[in-house]
Amino acid sequence: MAKSSILLGSKLFMERLETVGDKAKESLLVQAMTFEGDDAGSRLIEVMKSSPAKDKRLLIDSYSKVVINDHFVFSLKYLNDASFRNEVKATRKLITDAEQSGIRVQFTNPVGILGQKYPLRNHKKMVVVDGEASFLGGINFSEHNFAWHDMMVELNDPRLGQALVEDFNKTWEGINQSKSIETNEGQLFLFNGSKSKKLYEDFFNQIRVAQKSIQVISPYISEPLLGVLRSCAAKGVKITIISPQENNKSIFKNIILSEQQKGYFDLKEYPGMSHMKAILMDDEKLIFGSSNYDLVSYYFEQEVVFVSEDQLLIDEFKSKVIAEVKEQERCDSFSPVATKKAAFVMNLLNKIGGLASRTILRPY
Repeated sequence: MAKSSILLGSKLFMERLETVGDKAKESLLVQAMTFEGDDAGSRLIEVMKSSPAKDKRLLIDSYSKVVINDHFVFSLKYLNDASFRNEVKATRKLITDAEQSGIRVQFTNPVGILGQKYPLRNHKKMVVVDGEASFLGGINFSEHNFAWHDMMVELNDPRLGQALVEDFNKTWEGINQSKSIETNEGQLFLFNGSKSKKLYEDFFNQIRVAQKSIQVISPYISEPLLGVLRSCAAKGVKITIISPQENNKSIFKNIILSEQQKGYFDLKEYPGMSHMKAILMDDEKLIFGSSNYDLVSYYFEQEVVFVSEDQLLIDEFKSKVIAEVKEQERCDSFSPVATKKAAFVMNLLNKIGGLASRTILRPY
């Protein structure tokens, strides 16, 4: 059985997925939030078509019905931009082609008639082959996602594979789980927004036990993780946050720059856009998966996260990922107006999100 490994970038991920998919016998199960009818989406469908697996299924969040290439489908851009209309049509056509070739496709989490359930997304990104080989991380199937700095982690843990198959099947049936599972290689967390409040506390306790250092990589960090990091820093733990220099959601960049002024962490910027999500503690524990550790995930979204103490995997992560940013300059520049505004907006959204997730926007 192949060892677990870090697949840095979409190129390595897809090459490995093609290899594993070609050897599949029973099942090839793919779940993503974003799927588009471009080269990235087409390549996935070709991998699935060519696989000899008997059960080939694709789960896509309904986000991809209303947002293509980071633009809303129902917008002036659709009316004014022929190329955008073609992107939307290409996505629909690719899904139809997939279904006609024997791949079963299903959408999760409807957005509602007027988009009132838009925040309630299934944010999971995972692939499971024959219930044995699993891929977890942050990569979605669209060209712009493929271009971003990101990773998937291959895990060859049959117990994990079976747990993910069960979760995939539950999601297929419209059931979202909130649970943690001990596997051969670590601990799996399946979150369901605010319905997982206690489970999130168990997860954050995995971080609170850090003694020396915590390194966080994510483009969209906010509360509640920032509060956990502050408490760790107060105990003398060295905190480093690695965030993209070019963030596609500028409010999160300004939140981190605002938070940096409190002085409890060093901030390093990855050049360009990074979509990676990972936490390394004391060089002994690695957390990765679909979650950005932000308030949107915490209140509204389904996520899959894995906690590993596999030292070989951790050493590979350090040599491939941490080494990339080790020499990056500490970021000290910021706009006082923009950062104050971002902090105010995020504080307001935190309060609104907490209330909404208990009332009108309870997770699916």
